[in-house]
Amino acid sequence: MKRFTIVFALLVTLLLLMIGFSPSFSAELVLQPAPTLVPPTLVPEQDAAAGDVLLAASSLVQVQKDGAVRVGLLYNAPPFGTLNVRGEVSGYDADLAKKMAEAWGVKFIPVQVTRQTGVDMLTSGKIDMLLGLQTHRRDMDAKVEFSLTYFAGTESMLVRQDDGAAKLADMSGRKVGYVLGTPAAEAIGLWQQRSGISITMQSFLTIDQAYSALVNNEIDGVVDSRVTLTKVIPQAGMGKVLDEAVGPEPYAIAVRRQDINWRNLINKTLQYLSQKGTLQELQKTYLGGLSYSPNLIPIWAGIGTDAPKPGQLPQDVPYPKQYEVPLLEQAKAIKVAGVSDLPADAPESQKRLEATNRAVIEAMAAKWGFRVDYIPNSAANAVDLVANGQADIAIGVPLDWASADKVDFTAAYLLHGERVMVKKSDDYETFLDLRARIVGIFNNEDGVEDRVKALATSAQSSVRVFVINNEQDAASVILSQNNANAVFGDSLKLIAHVQANPNDLRLTHRGTNPDAWYSRVYIGMAVPRNDIDFRLLVEYTLQELARSGQLQTLLGQVLLPEDVPSTDIWPGVSDYLGFKLG
Repeated sequence: MKRFTIVFALLVTLLLLMIGFSPSFSAELVLQPAPTLVPPTLVPEQDAAAGDVLLAASSLVQVQKDGAVRVGLLYNAPPFGTLNVRGEVSGYDADLAKKMAEAWGVKFIPVQVTRQTGVDMLTSGKIDMLLGLQTHRRDMDAKVEFSLTYFAGTESMLVRQDDGAAKLADMSGRKVGYVLGTPAAEAIGLWQQRSGISITMQSFLTIDQAYSALVNNEIDGVVDSRVTLTKVIPQAGMGKVLDEAVGPEPYAIAVRRQDINWRNLINKTLQYLSQKGTLQELQKTYLGGLSYSPNLIPIWAGIGTDAPKPGQLPQDVPYPKQYEVPLLEQAKAIKVAGVSDLPADAPESQKRLEATNRAVIEAMAAKWGFRVDYIPNSAANAVDLVANGQADIAIGVPLDWASADKVDFTAAYLLHGERVMVKKSDDYETFLDLRARIVGIFNNEDGVEDRVKALATSAQSSVRVFVINNEQDAASVILSQNNANAVFGDSLKLIAHVQANPNDLRLTHRGTNPDAWYSRVYIGMAVPRNDIDFRLLVEYTLQELARSGQLQTLLGQVLLPEDVPSTDIWPGVSDYLGFKLG
């Protein structure tokens, strides 16, 4: 028995040496799967050990060094990414990545990922950016950082054509299917949590299996992306998608956390491509039934007309000297720049804008439990005050690329720009309709006369102008004095008159033009640069204010209800860093 034990021990030792075992290290046997043309999309798992890792260098360094960008894409997710018969990947995501690489003047290198591997490949540096149907979910913000949303999808509910359900509440107590590995389960859970409505959930391996169960009355509904649901219905009359969404599904580009200059290049390029109409063309090509919203990607000031290039941005990764959230929690107060101490006779538009900005930050601070300390008369140098640490946040700041190297900007919460006000009874909509008419302009808007005449000329029209010296006279110029047929100017100056005369005045919508605005200025907040946790706290809070409808109410003094831009709400829970935001 002793001899057998010795022999067995020797054999085990020999076997371990053959596979590379030693006391100082371990070897792991990894079986590589055989490649497939279109691999299955695996079910994602949570990484319990996810955390911040300080970056040694920005991805900009590698992209410039290689003259190429490595893009993670799904190869089995039409219409966003598909491997065609020529061995090339195409689709909305793939073509968008190609257009971005083309704008940067670098080579496009597609890298196949799955839902399971994409984030790990990004954080480990195997790819530079990740596009494969990346839904910007709040839980993912702890692992990666996201660009602006480039496609505003939704998780939606498909029911049988003859089903009486018209809204989500009608599904109460019924059985709803979803596909494993998709965002549907989380969307259903969040919807149930917020609505208090209970349903029975049943999982399926494929969307076809779920649809078959629906048709055969085994379940009452299927939740998936609206794009997927509209494609699974074989023909008209074989199902209907409810108008009310189960939850948002914003698609964005993922990059490594705090790689701010790389993220800025991506965001600036998305704005450039939107301004050119490229994103609109891609959506029409791959998602023809869905309209493109002009507000989806706000165009910041300073975007220019030339394509952004990697060499135009710094290649470092600047980390904050101190992070805001711990300091704010200790002080229980937030220092706010961007306010003006207006005189009593200030124009109504300035008073309304000032009141709105203050109301928004005070509503946010109330959710945080902080006192608001305003820095007096700080509107002119608000960005600099945040950049040098004298202010924690600045409100009412125009989003401008000229300041992107000083601060981070939040999403826009407010919009203003050039509009036209006319009598409600008149049928004027465009400058062609105003041919040979008189257009009122404000005397304190530089270059406005040339702007009006240029717009008229572009519409093969011509107009005369009447100068308005006082903002408060804009309504009477049209209604009683008959000095003008229309008034052109900043929407902030027109809103008060339309609201005071709802039966007599309105803003035009430019006829068939999908955008009622002649220009747009997006207003957001400035926060310390690359302080990602504080920026996310601000973003989530704005989103929760919008979800509850409070933000829309606060904007009522400066925007008509139909003009309030829709807020990009990222799916996820309402609590963050111990703050209850919902």
